[in-house]
Amino acid sequence: NRVGIIGDIPIFVAMDSSDVWSQQHLFELDANGDPTVVAGVPPDYFAVLGQRWGNPLYRWEEHRRTGYEWWVRRFNRMLQLCDMVRIDHFRGFEAYWEIPAEMPDARIGRWQPGPRDGFFQALQQALGERLPVIAEDLGFITDEVRGLRDRFGFPGMKIIQFGFGEGSSVSLDLPHNYPVHCIAYTGTHDNDTTVG
Repeated sequence: NRVGIIGDIPIFVAMDSSDVWSQQHLFELDANGDPTVVAGVPPDYFAVLGQRWGNPLYRWEEHRRTGYEWWVRRFNRMLQLCDMVRIDHFRGFEAYWEIPAEMPDARIGRWQPGPRDGFFQALQQALGERLPVIAEDLGFITDEVRGLRDRFGFPGMKIIQFGFGEGSSVSLDLPHNYPVHCIAYTGTHDNDTTVG
């Protein structure tokens, strides 16, 4: 048996990152380099205003034109450091919430189609058929997101703490209800520690 290291790759990058500064043509920016639309999620039971993360969104057509070269380099670098990569906010590759940059919160926005299968097919061509990816599939997940995950054979995530407390006996986060193909975590950055 061997120990493997799981890395983490967020779907979005920070506005003040070197990536956005040096590759402005890959992001939804205006002539001054300011974002025209930003990332987030719509209102839900956790946040009545939604979550306005403020990350610039991608010009997916430009990424597609380059064969997703920037993403291939990003994954290559991560896989030099770890054995598997958890993609944070995996659902954004199927559809993402686009918020006009001038909006103070995420109530006003719209779902936009992500790059979907073509993105992961490009990664497969560059990195191999069996991508070492874990899909963070928590929150509002549609059948389309589950289908994208399953077409590429990515394990999803289960959170042990979500299965207990007020959870029902049929909760898919209870260990005895897990599907075979998943990765279990005790909690996420939104949870207290298990001891807590």
